[in-house]
Amino acid sequence: MTAAELTALAEDRHPWDWYIDESWCTEALISTLGFAAFEGCHIHDPCCGRGTIPQLFDLFGFDVSGGDVEDRRGAWEFACGDWPFAIRDFFRENLTPFDEPTSIVFNPPYSTQGGCIVTGLTSMMVAKALRLVSDKVCALVPLKWLSTDQRYRLFQRKMPSDVLILMERPSMPPGHLIGVMGEKAFKGGKADYCWVVFNNRVVTEPGDTRTHFVKPRDAVFKAAERGR
Repeated sequence: MTAAELTALAEDRHPWDWYIDESWCTEALISTLGFAAFEGCHIHDPCCGRGTIPQLFDLFGFDVSGGDVEDRRGAWEFACGDWPFAIRDFFRENLTPFDEPTSIVFNPPYSTQGGCIVTGLTSMMVAKALRLVSDKVCALVPLKWLSTDQRYRLFQRKMPSDVLILMERPSMPPGHLIGVMGEKAFKGGKADYCWVVFNNRVVTEPGDTRTHFVKPRDAVFKAAERGR
């Protein structure tokens, strides 16, 4: 994470918390859990930004879709396929559950919507996602998100089945500042991230959550995949 990421300075924050994750974060999720974990599922990202998450699942042959408050797909020369997309406000709109086996995989906003701070935003987004899908909800969040009494209350209602700790710190620059940041945009991650996975198909008892430590990439792959 760069110095501009998740900063408290209002002038640096994106008004919708649009922070760009690189494809390797999603690759780490799939390789750790395995393709079978998502077999037979439609994959939806309701906060898809430039399309990183659905695009990668699409490349692996999954049926995917995305949504966001505006269409930013393909931003900053990111390759993006022809999969369904709809402009939707996942947080504020009343949505009906998916009528097919579906998993939501997303990098949710952490605290800001339309330039306004929303306390507990990510927890509310995760809870809403769990109400809408039959299968998994996978949220890419800062590692510190696991703490606090609010998270405890969420986990009492639905325990995560898996937590994947990324031992390599991702760089997640705010989308509107990448042009200004230039080559520094995807260098020098400064915050720890993890995937928190909930599975509606099973009941995970306290103490049964599996923890995975995801190996960092080597320097060659980091250089070759920067910004992808």
